Amino acid sequence: MQTETPKPMLKFAANISTMFTEMPLLDRFAAARDAGFEGVEILFPYEEPAPKVAAAATAAGVEVVLINSSIAEGQGRPGLACRPELDTPFIESIKQARDYALTLGVQQVNVLAGSCEPAERETCLATLRDRLALAADEFSGDGLSVLIEPINPTDRADYIVPDFDTAMGLLKKSGRPNLGLQFDVYHAAMMGLDPVAAFEQTLRRIWHIQFSDMPGRHEPGTGKIDFPAVFAAIERSGYDGWLGAEYHPSGKTLDSLEWRKLASAA
Repeated sequence: MQTETPKPMLKFAANISTMFTEMPLLDRFAAARDAGFEGVEILFPYEEPAPKVAAAATAAGVEVVLINSSIAEGQGRPGLACRPELDTPFIESIKQARDYALTLGVQQVNVLAGSCEPAERETCLATLRDRLALAADEFSGDGLSVLIEPINPTDRADYIVPDFDTAMGLLKKSGRPNLGLQFDVYHAAMMGLDPVAAFEQTLRRIWHIQFSDMPGRHEPGTGKIDFPAVFAAIERSGYDGWLGAEYHPSGKTLDSLEWRKLASAA
């Protein structure tokens, strides 16, 4: 008698750069665990030494599942990877991200691509392809992966990866086995796409998922996205990675967690 293979349970990680901001960063790990999260993601952990961040995560008993590489905000751009003139800052950011990832036990690093003007797009795309390959090669010996994330052109008009076609093209041309896609439900919706259809079309390269509602980028249930359908599609797909709750709570963080009932009903 055959038995059905059980569907994977959805694994939710709290993004403690956007959630639990009522308290200092190092206190957010325990707050996330107390709220029922077994994983956390951090946009930029670099304000604290890596050993202190790792100690806080270990003490709380949570896994750090994702960090971003530095965007070097002083440069005035959302990421470094596509900018030919920022070679040294990019290399430094990758080395820093690698050190933090190894200390924190993180396996995936989102490398933010950066922005460009239309006239320089082809040059910047070529630079981005080379830089993603460089980062992937830098990380491969330690079992780390590089992620690339499309960001919608309404929120960031000059971002060089404004859609999934561009991201998938970069992944196809890279030839690097440790380079994958970060899929953000919010960005898909802001691009005017059906998030479920976009997810299913790119699933083969998705290694991490993030979500928030649209508009407003608050918790699910505050906007227009059909999250029961989204969560059901992800569960049905067999995706077994993490889903990062990267939203800005509409009120206090603990009051924003009702959306988890939508996931349990999926």
